[in-house]
Amino acid sequence: MRHIKRALICILIILLSAPASAFAETEIEVDSNPSMQGEPAANVLNQPAKNYMLISNESVNPNSKQSTGTPVINNEKYLLEKNVRPEAFRMDVNLPFDTEKFEDRKLHGRSLMYKSLMKVGATRYFSVFDFDKFIEYKIQARLLYTGKKVNVWGYDKNFTKEHAKKLGNEFDEKIYPAVTENFGPESDVDGDGKINILCYDIKDGFEYSGGYIAGYFYSRDLYDVPGSNRSEIFYIDTYPTMGLGSKKDVAAAYSTLAHEFQHMVNFNQNVLVEGGKEMDPWLDEGLSMAAEQIYTGSVLRDRIDYYNSSYSVTNGHSLLYWDDDGDVLANYSLSYLFMQYVKAQSKQGDAIFKEIIRDKSNNYKAVEKAAKKYIDPKLTFGTLMTNFRGALLLKEKSGKYGFNSEPGFNTIRPRIYKGSSANLRGGGAVVKEATGKETIPTSKGKNIKYTFFGPGEPRDHTAPARPVVQKVSDRDTVVKGTAEAGATVYVKAGTASLGKAVSDSKKSFSAAIKKQKAGTKLQVYAVDKAGNKSDAAAVTVIDKTPPAMPTVSKVSNRDLKVSGKAETGSKVTVTAGGKIIGSGMADKAGKYAVNLKARRKAGTALYVKAADKAGNISKERKVIVLDKIPPKVPEVNKVTNKTTAVKGKTEKGATVYVKAGKKVLGTAKANDKGSFTVKIKKQRVGTLLEIYAKDQAGNTSKAAKVTVKKA
Repeated sequence: MRHIKRALICILIILLSAPASAFAETEIEVDSNPSMQGEPAANVLNQPAKNYMLISNESVNPNSKQSTGTPVINNEKYLLEKNVRPEAFRMDVNLPFDTEKFEDRKLHGRSLMYKSLMKVGATRYFSVFDFDKFIEYKIQARLLYTGKKVNVWGYDKNFTKEHAKKLGNEFDEKIYPAVTENFGPESDVDGDGKINILCYDIKDGFEYSGGYIAGYFYSRDLYDVPGSNRSEIFYIDTYPTMGLGSKKDVAAAYSTLAHEFQHMVNFNQNVLVEGGKEMDPWLDEGLSMAAEQIYTGSVLRDRIDYYNSSYSVTNGHSLLYWDDDGDVLANYSLSYLFMQYVKAQSKQGDAIFKEIIRDKSNNYKAVEKAAKKYIDPKLTFGTLMTNFRGALLLKEKSGKYGFNSEPGFNTIRPRIYKGSSANLRGGGAVVKEATGKETIPTSKGKNIKYTFFGPGEPRDHTAPARPVVQKVSDRDTVVKGTAEAGATVYVKAGTASLGKAVSDSKKSFSAAIKKQKAGTKLQVYAVDKAGNKSDAAAVTVIDKTPPAMPTVSKVSNRDLKVSGKAETGSKVTVTAGGKIIGSGMADKAGKYAVNLKARRKAGTALYVKAADKAGNISKERKVIVLDKIPPKVPEVNKVTNKTTAVKGKTEKGATVYVKAGKKVLGTAKANDKGSFTVKIKKQRVGTLLEIYAKDQAGNTSKAAKVTVKKA
């Protein structure tokens, strides 16, 4: 029950402390044509001065929030226009009670101490509720009147026997038959055939203005549990409902009595008779306000006034979500108007209410079943809610967007939402002024319905689905994919248009473009024949161009690294004999250096290639390892003054030189075994010879020094 207190406090704070400037920001439109009776000219479809866009969440789950766009509205914050009568702030509470938990404590058929008829003047203690402090307490009230179907009790010195008699007579003669004939019978758990009406100042924190509790019904009183008053009973407020002074106007409470009596009848049918759950609050309250209208014979102007003034209604307040923590008064207005709309559309008059109550589905399904029966067999409850919002906007004299000329509803004003988008609960809706060229966003929630009104409607407002696009590489000159048949597909990069194409009957398209750099972000969207634009498919151009063949510096048999240049950020790999012998990354300047674990023999073929980040691989660069190692110092045999050939060993294939000073005495090439024989002339004893070898790569060894000996 805590939510009741929170709702009341919220209403009081907002209504009493809102600055004057907040009330000045009104959206009321005034028509100067007296024949329109205050109805805005833009509110009639056959004379549309404006285009409207109705956006509704057709989900039957009030906790399901779905987006119409991106910004979020807050249904719990609301303002009111200033010129609303105090009666518009009246609340009639149906206190919640856990009927399933206390199923075995029903009083029906039990013998109770108050079963016998009590005499006027008798007193009795009652448990009552303080909505301000959120506590229960007891009061001793006096029986002031007893009638055919009612006992009237008083706990207010200004509430007299005459007041009680007037109230009791009105209930017996008018309220009781109006409710029971149109909604059903009440229970009689205490067996006395009477309904108690306890009149006292309901503690609700009211101080001169703002929201107040006019009355309440508590189903706990029909059960044998602690705190129960163990009888059919209503609690009716004497202040401020019956007036702010000592003089009381009991007639001000008559409609509240009709309201609360419907709650009692509703509970009896759905819980005590059918054994089901209590009816959903939005539906139960809508029926209670229907009972008020049946009794009074006129529309509930206060509920319409509140609807016309509530900013939370403008901002998408849900019909189904009973907002105890926010603008609950907006829920009363919406529930009232919805049930009157159902009555008008069904063309069954007030009989439709009893049919809904007697349906065992105590929620939207009961209304949907009646709508399918009397309005349209294909009509869903979600569509019915959307049509209802259209009727609030247009008020056509006939058809689904009106109240079928029911008097009193022409004072409903359009509530126009100024935001760009909203998050709507199931049963919520907003109305926006439109240009008539809007496109329904594909990003909307799955239950969000767009309905357009105005010149040229209906037309196609549904955006094509986002195109499905194949991969695009930096080597491609076309963008291919699928999109709505007949739609024109556009390809853009930033603000630059690259190309377009029309999707064929099989939904395929192929748009010619110039080659784009890898990493370029493309936007691909479709526009149908009605001008509706899809969301864009985002495509990033992928890299399919292999790096250029790396350059490689000379590599010798003395080197432990391979270096050169390759594509920036690429991975360079060196192989020899089919095996990877090293790898490294090219830096920002494209330079790389691959370390080798061992030197490679001269003449070895190395293969160097680069792979970019996209996995594209360059052609291989072939490099032969150069010989940069000179031969060893030749081994030379003994040379005498009689020697005519210098012999020894050196690197195979090397050319051996024999010198004496600067003069070359002879040369010869070492055989495959490295042996050499260089023919020379006989040299004098003591001549110093230098013998060195030069390999095929031109590397020269150090010289072996030999002195000619005497033979």
